[in-house]
Amino acid sequence: MKPLKLFMSIMLIAFLAACRSLEPSPTASQDEIKRALDTLRTEVALTTAAEIGQGKTATPISELPTLVPTGTTMPTQTPLPTYTPYPTYTPFVLPTVIPATPTAIATVKPSARVTILGVEKNTAVSVQADNFSSNQVLKIRMGPYDTFSKNAVEVGTINSGQGGTIKFAALLPGVVKDVGKVTIRLDGSTGEYAYTNFNNVTSGTNPTVSATVTSSICEVSVSPVLSSTLEPGADYDVVWTVKNISGKTWGLSTTDYKYLKGTEMQKYEKVYDLKEEVKSGEKVTLRVDMTAPTDPGTYTSNWALVQGSTILCNLPVKIVVK
Repeated sequence: MKPLKLFMSIMLIAFLAACRSLEPSPTASQDEIKRALDTLRTEVALTTAAEIGQGKTATPISELPTLVPTGTTMPTQTPLPTYTPYPTYTPFVLPTVIPATPTAIATVKPSARVTILGVEKNTAVSVQADNFSSNQVLKIRMGPYDTFSKNAVEVGTINSGQGGTIKFAALLPGVVKDVGKVTIRLDGSTGEYAYTNFNNVTSGTNPTVSATVTSSICEVSVSPVLSSTLEPGADYDVVWTVKNISGKTWGLSTTDYKYLKGTEMQKYEKVYDLKEEVKSGEKVTLRVDMTAPTDPGTYTSNWALVQGSTILCNLPVKIVVK
C-alpha cells in the first residue's frame, strides 16, 4: 500500500503545483497551497527514509517527477503549423489537334477516244470524239486498215470546241474506195490522239454534219449558214465559196462537185462540172438550186468537190424547216 500511497502523494503534489499557475481559487490562497505542498513533501521524505531503514532502495530524486516551481506557468502549447492551401487548380488543356492536310487526289483525265456512229459505203463516216482538250485543232486522217501507216491521207481538220464531246461527218478519201476495213485517226495539236477502225459498209445512223470539217486542201464557207431556218417548201440556192489551198491547180476536166448523201433537196442534177480553172490561192463559187422539204424538221445533205474518186473537200448543207 505504501508505494501506492507514495504515488498518489506525488500525483497530488504535481496537481497542486499545476494549479498554482492558474488563477487563484476563490477558496484557497497561495500561502495555503504552499503550506499543503510542503506538508506533502515532508510526508514523502519521511516515507522514503522509513523505506530505506527497512532495507528498501529509495527512488532517486532525479527520477521523481519535477514539480513546477511556484509562479511558473505551464509551457505554451506549440500551435499546429498553419494550413497551407494547395495551389489553385489550373485545368490542363490539351493542344488543339491540327487536322492533317488532306492529300490531294490527282484527277486522271479520261483518255481521248473515237466512236463510229454510222457509215455510208465509199462516201462518208459519222464520228463522235470524246475527252479531247478544248479549243484545239484535230487533224483527221483515214486509210486502209492494213496499210494505214503508209497510205493514210489527211481528209481535213476540226476544232474540238469546248472539249468533251464533238460530232462530225467526214468524207471518205479515194484511197479507201471499196476497201473492206478503214482506220480513222484524230491527232490533236497538243499531242492527244485517238483512233479506231470500221467496216466500209453502210451501217449505223446516217452520217450528218453537226460540225464543219476543214480540209487541208480547201477552205469552205456556205450560204445559207448551217442550221438556217426556212419555211416548208421554200426555194433557195446553196452557195459554197471554196478557196484552193492545195498547192495544185484544179482543172476544168478533172474536177467536179456532186451530191454524195443525205436528203436530196436539189432541183436538178446530182453532179456539176467545175466552170473554171482554179489555181492554188484562188477562190471559186459553186451554186445548186434547192427546195426545202414540206414537213418540219432538220435536214442535211452532203456534197463534195471531187477529182474522180478522190474527195477534195466537203460541201455541207443543213437547214431547219419550221
